[in-house]
Amino acid sequence: MKLVKDPVCGMEIEKSANAGEVEYNGTVYYFCCSGCKDKFEENPEQYIETDEPDKGHHGHHH
Repeated sequence: MKLVKDPVCGMEIEKSANAGEVEYNGTVYYFCCSGCKDKFEENPEQYIETDEPDKGHHGHHH
């Protein structure tokens, strides 16, 4: 049993029991439900982890 993390909600799911998968920039992402998959497809950059400091942190100030 291999667990993967849904990038939208953070839920750990079994890779073989996912509700959908999307390939984005060469990486396959798995989802717990079609709703999370749909949200990801609308705006993938919002949900993927990146090493670039300007990505994914819009409007966040300390």
